[in-house]
Amino acid sequence: MSTVSFSSWNGKFVDNRKGTAKPVDVRFPERLNGSKFKVLMGWNGIVARDPNADIPSITFHYLKTVRKLSCGECSVCMIGIDKLLEIFRKMGSGKGSRKDLAAIRETVEGVTANSKCNFGGSSLSPVLDAIRSNEADFIALIEGKRRLTEKEYSVDVSAPCMKACPAKLDIPGYIELIRNFRFRDSLNLIRERCILPGVIGRACPAPCEDACVRVDMDEPLAIRLLKRAAADYDLEQGGSALTRPAKEKDEKVAIVGAGPAGLAAAYHLRSAGYKVTVFESLPYGGGMAAAGIPDYRLPKNIINHEIDLIRQMGVDIKLNTKIDRLDLKELQKKGYKAVFLAAGAQKGIKIGCRGEDEGYDGYVDGVEFLKDFSLGKKVEPRKKVVIIGGGNVALDCARTCVRLGFGEVEILYRRSRAEMPAHAEEIEAAMVEGVKFSYLSAPLAVVSKDGRITGIECIKMKLGEPDESGRRRPIPVKGSEFTLKTDMVIPATGQKPDISFLKEVKLTGWGTVHVDPVTYRTSVEGVFAGGDCVTGPATLVEALDAGNNAARSIDCYLQGKKFEREVRFKDIDPNETREQIYVPMKLAEKARVLEPRTRIESFVEVEGGFGPASAMQEAKRCLRCYRVIVWE
Repeated sequence: MSTVSFSSWNGKFVDNRKGTAKPVDVRFPERLNGSKFKVLMGWNGIVARDPNADIPSITFHYLKTVRKLSCGECSVCMIGIDKLLEIFRKMGSGKGSRKDLAAIRETVEGVTANSKCNFGGSSLSPVLDAIRSNEADFIALIEGKRRLTEKEYSVDVSAPCMKACPAKLDIPGYIELIRNFRFRDSLNLIRERCILPGVIGRACPAPCEDACVRVDMDEPLAIRLLKRAAADYDLEQGGSALTRPAKEKDEKVAIVGAGPAGLAAAYHLRSAGYKVTVFESLPYGGGMAAAGIPDYRLPKNIINHEIDLIRQMGVDIKLNTKIDRLDLKELQKKGYKAVFLAAGAQKGIKIGCRGEDEGYDGYVDGVEFLKDFSLGKKVEPRKKVVIIGGGNVALDCARTCVRLGFGEVEILYRRSRAEMPAHAEEIEAAMVEGVKFSYLSAPLAVVSKDGRITGIECIKMKLGEPDESGRRRPIPVKGSEFTLKTDMVIPATGQKPDISFLKEVKLTGWGTVHVDPVTYRTSVEGVFAGGDCVTGPATLVEALDAGNNAARSIDCYLQGKKFEREVRFKDIDPNETREQIYVPMKLAEKARVLEPRTRIESFVEVEGGFGPASAMQEAKRCLRCYRVIVWE
């Protein structure tokens, strides 16, 4: 056999139905960043680095793996794989013939040409590569000179969307279940890695959609809305309970913070049987999802429902319980064997503007503004408000002010729109709701009279070379100072953790909690941390995934086991080969949204989501781009 063999896949998936079709990239790595393996078989070929690698056996194992992912929707793929497995078993028992190799080629080519999804059209091509490159090994199998062996192979099942998702949800899997009207099963699959599907289905930036292979073809799949559809359908049907642990454990775990990271950790630890108590300083759970995202984007009843489900499992969530100082000895006396810090990042960052610390009436931090409003504090609308910043908090402040009846709402941002970190759809929504945007402008000083805000002094900016964030650095333009008249200024340029209660735990230079990047352990024995208090402000789904991983690490710690991250063939060199498949164009389903004139009159949710019929139609657009890798 060849010591190194690699081939890009040869099949072309062509849909012969009428209608326009456009190509879609399918990729497989040529180089694997020095990852150690003897032999690897993936969706696009086979690489053997060991001359003694058992090619027939890994091919047989690969076929058994892809069979589990065959949906049976068009039957071509499922029937073809079953036939291939039957041929392999026959050859492995010494009853095969050389005609079987021709039958394998014919079957693979038939499945590749006639399957209706990306998976069926590409997954079997490495079988042909294996036979073409190592035919002598298969002939030896037929002649009884070797046997198929059951070995322990590593397996990674991914997809472009799954790779982009911070929580690594099985996106094609849950979409396939929706397609077949199995909303409850879809929700159960989602909950394995996302215990807040209704929340994340509304307030996720959806990097998975940017990675969807349809993005350059017609429109990416509406993955976020499909996740929401599964959660909404379940809620409409009465809301299914979460499964309580099959067996109780003696150990107790304390969690500080009831945001996405804390709730995710609480769910997984409780599922494992631990007694879990969550301490939350606010009168409600949800963290910034509840305190920082207004109801028009994320209704409180959705958050409360998903938190109640976690409570019903037996998780004790103590609200209005602020921890002024983390007393580990006291917690240990109460029987807690581990602590997870998930305090979030709910403290606004100073903008370096003269007068911002003077306590003027009309100057309020953006995070505090949203939090106070969510707590029911009355806000008197003013003639004009200027919000400083370009992120989602700034957009939420602006759109909230519009709904509260402020006369004029203006966002001041020091870069151009292209550099704004806020989601594009949020920017568009704010614009149609009447928010004014002033780009390439930065604040210099607060202008006041008799202790009240009357304006803000600003300076024009120009863009220079990119900084460490990759965005072009804003540079002040000399002599371009100007003053904006305004009754209120809301700075919203970022957040940081408020971890003044931590005296014993090591911090980073950025004022975040220092942890081991793999285990989430802090410098203190038995104390773990994750989410925004470790990373700084991030997305809800990133915080949730930190909770998922920290829960597994805590479980290993309490059970005396070594914690290792999940085995995934992640570190793939970006230098990849490309081939094309062809699929018919079909635009995404559109969710109903409120008209601007209607939406600004209240905090009613703007986006309507999908009903079951629309969700099923959108799910049909999924190409099931599973990418299977098996290696030894």
